[in-house]
Amino acid sequence: MSSMKAAVVKKIIRYGRERGLLSLAVKLRERAGYKLAALRYVKDNALTQEEIEKQKNTVYDRDTLISICVPLYNTKREYLEEMLKSVIGQTYPCWELCIADGSTAEYTYIEAMIKGIGDRRIKYKKLNGNKGIVENSNEACAMASGEYIALLDHDDVLAADALYHVKKEIDNGSDYIYTDEASFSRSVKDPDIIHFKPDYSVFDLRGNNYICHLSVFKKTLFEAVGGFRQGYDGSQDHDLILRLCERAKKITHIPKVLYFWRIHPDSVAMDISAKPYCLTTGIRAVESHLERMKIKAEVTNAAENASVYRVRYKTCVKPAVINNIENIKGVENEYIIVADRNITVGAEALREMCGILQLEGVGMVGGMVIQKGRIKYATLKIRNKKTISEYEGMPSVSEGYMKRLKYAQAAEALPCKFFGIRRSVLEGMGYFDESLWEDDKTVDMCRRLKKYGYEIVFDPYAVGEIRR
Repeated sequence: MSSMKAAVVKKIIRYGRERGLLSLAVKLRERAGYKLAALRYVKDNALTQEEIEKQKNTVYDRDTLISICVPLYNTKREYLEEMLKSVIGQTYPCWELCIADGSTAEYTYIEAMIKGIGDRRIKYKKLNGNKGIVENSNEACAMASGEYIALLDHDDVLAADALYHVKKEIDNGSDYIYTDEASFSRSVKDPDIIHFKPDYSVFDLRGNNYICHLSVFKKTLFEAVGGFRQGYDGSQDHDLILRLCERAKKITHIPKVLYFWRIHPDSVAMDISAKPYCLTTGIRAVESHLERMKIKAEVTNAAENASVYRVRYKTCVKPAVINNIENIKGVENEYIIVADRNITVGAEALREMCGILQLEGVGMVGGMVIQKGRIKYATLKIRNKKTISEYEGMPSVSEGYMKRLKYAQAAEALPCKFFGIRRSVLEGMGYFDESLWEDDKTVDMCRRLKKYGYEIVFDPYAVGEIRR
């Protein structure tokens, strides 16, 4: 059995022992679906030679130098070759590759391979020993002379059109840009799973470093926050991204798979147990962010062997609880929870909702309703003018796509059956449109709240239950 297959089997066995056979069955079924979705995406979005030539021939009003910064450490020859080829093959030509190499003496082929390419855009620095991921990364970024920095791991791969699409968003005024990504173990043409990411939300980022790869940002922004920090090894990217996003003026998500994250037995992409300290430093990164934001909260791991976090916001708010949105206008309490009369809601769920609802910029918060072991209500999405109930029917033991059912997150809209809102926010938006039916009321409310700059949040830990 190969080391990769052995690692997969070990991970499956441990998951079954920790979560139970039902959770394991759900997980395996979901992963099979994600694999099929990944293969469909690759097939439907293959970059044609015609498009490649078109991108290469694009004329720009102004060239923007993008510094791709890579810390190397004992990189396998085949991984290094694939990474280098992906950079040299970029359809946007105005880049430099800044490599800081902390490899040990037996990896002498690295320097020879890089210098043998003969591309003046590649900068190489052999470090005086391995300084660790934080300092090695800072060394690579210190070599950057570009206006923007792009982070690339030494064993990963960029899509050929990655910088082309990034340049478009740079010209649109973005100072922080991130893209979707795929994880692969064999070939970028055969990804194991694709991470289709949501647009930026600080709630998502507190729960999980969903931004991760590819990340591109202004060098001045990187310098302003002080670069990578010691004490966050394993979660140094999460810590950096939190600090960058606190200062960034325009954060843009490119909904394209432009980065390929390699899975191998020693990578976090394969199994967090390869670097178990990531869990501790990840919590520290989120706690540090909350302290800077002056928000009182408790941060804990939300899933076994995964870098996702539950944030419990401290609150002493006591809400009014009503069972129908139609009764909301007469409520005098500032904090209002609407829970359908068939939904049983405990004190912990109310506390969860109010903890988020009290935060500045939050317009509405929704919880999750369970019926007979399955999700009945969670969030809503609008597709082709139709309202889709997201997560409905999924087993309540599911962790969700990319473990999204393990942390609070931004939502497009919420159902009318179970949500919370502040009276002052309601009054400011003019309440709801009484001519609309059921969920259309809250969908319209969410749409208007977003126009006012409010965020809609879904909290999977605010759980109600339909018992009949």
